[in-house]
Amino acid sequence: MTLRPLNTVTSHDTWTFHPFLIDTNQGPMGVDHGKARRAFGIHRSDAGWNLTHLPTGALIGVAPSLDDAMRAADGIEGAWDWSVVGVPAAAELAVIKEALRSYGVEHPADRPAWKPTLELAA
Repeated sequence: MTLRPLNTVTSHDTWTFHPFLIDTNQGPMGVDHGKARRAFGIHRSDAGWNLTHLPTGALIGVAPSLDDAMRAADGIEGAWDWSVVGVPAAAELAVIKEALRSYGVEHPADRPAWKPTLELAA
């Protein structure tokens, strides 16, 4: 099955206020107070600063601060082609996970997540 992107990748090279959709347990939800740059979106919630993969709308993780979320996006951006809905190679995924961890980005177990197996979803 091929998944359709939930959002398009932005042309912004700097973090810019930009509305986008996120994937939630209740389905897609609009974020009109977020910032976006290329394939990433960031918005604030009670849990912290949410880093989102724009093409899928999926949560990559929650950072303790806005700066940490932006630095985490910088840290993972070159590890894989984030403009696609697909699966990074094992080596790329290892780099992504380590970069996220180094910026304090965690993933709450009770929320939908960006997973490198998205194209296998039913």
